[in-house]
Parts: sequence; structure tokens; C-alpha cells
Amino acid sequence: MVIQTMLKPETYPQPPKKITHIQTHISHIFLTGGLVYKIKKSVDFGFLDFSTLAKRRYFCHQEVKLNRRLTKNIYLGVVKIASVKRKPTINGKGPIIEYAVLMREMPQERMMNRLLVEGRVGEKDILALVRKLVPFYQEARTGKGVNPFGRIEVMVKNTEENFAQTQPYVGRLVATRTYTRIVRGTRDFLNNNQELFNKRIRESRIRDCHGDLHSANICLDKKPQIYDCIEFNHRFRYSDIACDLAFLSMDLDFHGRLELSRLFMKEYVRRSKDYDLPRLFNFYKGYRAFVRAKIHSFTSESPEISPKEKKYESRLAKKYYHLACQYIQKDRNPELLVVFGLMGTGKTSLAKELARQTGWPVFSSDEIRKALEGISPTDRKWEPFEKGLYSEEMSQKTYWKIRDEAQKRLRQGQSVILDGSYKRQAERLALMKLAQKTKAQIRFLECRAPIKKIHQRLDQRGRDDMAVSDGRWEIFHLQRKDFDPVNDPVKSNNFLIKTTRPAEQIVQNLLMKIRADA
Repeated sequence: MVIQTMLKPETYPQPPKKITHIQTHISHIFLTGGLVYKIKKSVDFGFLDFSTLAKRRYFCHQEVKLNRRLTKNIYLGVVKIASVKRKPTINGKGPIIEYAVLMREMPQERMMNRLLVEGRVGEKDILALVRKLVPFYQEARTGKGVNPFGRIEVMVKNTEENFAQTQPYVGRLVATRTYTRIVRGTRDFLNNNQELFNKRIRESRIRDCHGDLHSANICLDKKPQIYDCIEFNHRFRYSDIACDLAFLSMDLDFHGRLELSRLFMKEYVRRSKDYDLPRLFNFYKGYRAFVRAKIHSFTSESPEISPKEKKYESRLAKKYYHLACQYIQKDRNPELLVVFGLMGTGKTSLAKELARQTGWPVFSSDEIRKALEGISPTDRKWEPFEKGLYSEEMSQKTYWKIRDEAQKRLRQGQSVILDGSYKRQAERLALMKLAQKTKAQIRFLECRAPIKKIHQRLDQRGRDDMAVSDGRWEIFHLQRKDFDPVNDPVKSNNFLIKTTRPAEQIVQNLLMKIRADA
């Protein structure tokens, strides 16, 4: 009766011209053109209990109270729905039959999840979010009633429960190998980091957080509005700050915005001085991605959705499983990305964009070669093919130096990007040995472009006083003839990259493929 009544304009104090009804698994939401009324369903899922009117009233008030922490002028209060002669009205006379949260409607076109899809979220948005979140966590409740939720035993229980619940999907939505890696990596991390979890409790990093911090719950209006926190169960809200932040960071990664994800973490650490957070971040991002995979796995079997929707949910589940695996692997094995190919194929542009989106250092053969010679990167050396600065001997010194620098970083667990022609198969094999020695995951990214495009790029480079590379059209064909074929075992670790599209798009797609291949 209440739901049907809420679809009638006369139910409201100011009858709206249009009413839009949205239903979730726990709520009925009514958009009335400026104001939103949110009614909780009479359900009991164990972890969530709205089964009585008194409980729904309590959780309506909790929702308003808790969400006012990160919003302004959005949560207006709780309204009564009363009924006289079986005609319910909002804040009317008669027995109360339901309660609703009253909210101010936010502009749908400014929802962060929509803006991410449209490519309209930038660095300034991330910085604004961090400025809002740092004081929120500093002021959030902590101490005796909250701290126990940061114990490692709680995370062990949560992760093992996730693994048990997703076992039926192994071999269907997630490959056995991927699943095994996630389980093993998660258990290894927890077994090896007891003291880190204890330290987080001692430093009061366990707080009354948001609990559901992702882009669909953020409106990037003039100032960020972060809404719809978890009010129905404090177990899901009390957590390490790192776990709360990891959800949004993972969401940014999922949308292919790795550079924003990295900025989000880096800026939060800088402002909060929470210097241990990066040690936990990949673990918690993996945990959040796995929970998303689990939810989409469950939804894919729901009898209430169409076959097309089931297929869509299955695809999402697979993506999140792969993403979870990628995070867990990051804490175990660094990446060694080798961007190589002929001159003019866009290697350096791709390497720089990879560095921008991942934060990993780049070791460029052009720069290191000139540094070994003691000259500025932009000093031009128009040498004959394989003479002087570009002799075989100098190339060997250059690539040895790159391997040495890369090895130092890889041994520290830092992923690296190499930028060079690597025209000799022997040079590529030397990198494979380095990866094996440092337990790094190596991937060769072979850049290719149409001859016409290469010619155009090399001509432009010749006129650019700030260019580092000395590659030019006059020697291009000599290099092409001298370029060793890419054979196994390099070939089986090789991605062919056509560099005709913008580097930003190429890298976003490439990183998604790399995560899926983990």
C-alpha cells in the first residue's frame, strides 16, 4: 500500500509533477524533482535487519546522522508516513505506518561514476576528495569499540568466508590458476604481517569509516558530496582507513584511471602522514575487488534478471577476479615492462604514458646512452649508422647500465619500465634472465606503426630542439634490416602495440589486458 501511494502526487506536502521510482535490494527510492524519499524494505538478511517498523525508524535516523559527516545540505531528515482511512500521507495525522529518509536530489550528470565513463574526472577532483577525507578520518570515532575490527583475525575470517562463498564459481567465472593465486597470496600476506596490523591499531588507524566508498556514491558538484555510507551494520563500517580508501582507489583502477588512483593514495599519504598505508594498499584493493567479484557472481545467478543481464554480471565478475589477482601479485612480484621496437614507432611516448599512469620509473636508452657519454640528453649526435655514440660497443654499455639500474629497483620490489630499441634478441634474452633472477613478471611491448606515420614522426623529431632521440629517416631502413626477429621465449611474453591512437587510450587498454593476463 505504501509503495503504490508514494507514486501518487497527492501523498506529498508539495505534489510533484513527476515521480520516478527506483528499487534496490534493500530500498525503495522516489525522486520527485528536487527531493528524494528513501524507504527501507522490510527485509532481514542476517547482516542487515529492517524487519520491523522500529528498526527501520532507527536505521533511517542512523543513515541521516552518519551521512551528514561527508555531505552538506543533502540529508534533510526523517519523515513519517501516516495513514488515516487507508490514505497514507507524508507527515500527516494518524498512525505511523512507515518512515523515509528525506534527501535533496543531487545532479545526476555530476555523479562520479558517470563522469569516469565520460573521461571527465581530473586531478583537481581527486585532490578535492582527499582534502575532504583526511579530516573526516582524523575526526572519526576510534578506540575501544572500534579497534577490534582491525585485528588480523577479523580479516582472516572475512577473506576465508569470501573464498568459501566463491568456490562454486571456480572454473566458471574465475580460472583455477587465478583463484589459487588470490587465495595463496592473501594467506601469505596475512601470515607475514601480524605486526603491521597490530601497529595500525596502536596508531589509531582503525576508524568508524564510510564503508562503501566508491564512485557511484560520490557527487562531484561544486564541492564533493560523499553519501550512502553503510548504516545498517557497523561491522562493515569499522575498519582500517586503508581498507576504506582502497575501495575508491580500486574503482579508479577498474575504470582505467591508474594515474588518478595513484595520485589519490600519494596525496592522502602526504596530507595524513600515514606512511604505512602503501604497505597495505594493494592487499586491501585486492580484498575490495574480490568482494565485488563475489557480489557480481551471486547476481549472475539471480532468477530475477534476464539472460542478457546475467551475461553482463558474469563479465563483471571475471574482470574483478582478474583485478583482485593483479593486486595480490603486485605484493609478491614486480613488473618489468620492456617498450621496444624500431625508431619512430612511438616507444618513448608510450613509456612516458605508462609511467604517468602507473608511477613506475622509466629507464630510457636514449637518455642513459648520452649520460654515459657525458653529454646533455638534448645534444644532437648525427652519427652514421652503428658508429660513434651508436656503435655496437656503446649500445652494449648502455643496455648493461639499464639492466643494472632495473635490477636495483626490481630487487626492492619496485616495478620498472624500459625504453629502447632492443633490436638484438640477445638483449631481450638478457632481460628475461634478469626477470627470472629478480622474480619479476616481464612483458615485452613491441611498438609498431605504419611507415608513413614513422616518416612523419622522424621528420618532426628532426625539427624539435628538445628531442632526445637521434633517430632519423635516413637510417631507419638500415635499422629495420638489422632488427632481429622476435622469437620465443620472448615472443610468448610479447604484446604487439599499434601506436596510431593516443598514448593515453593505448595504455588504459594495455593495463587492462595486463591485469587480465595475471
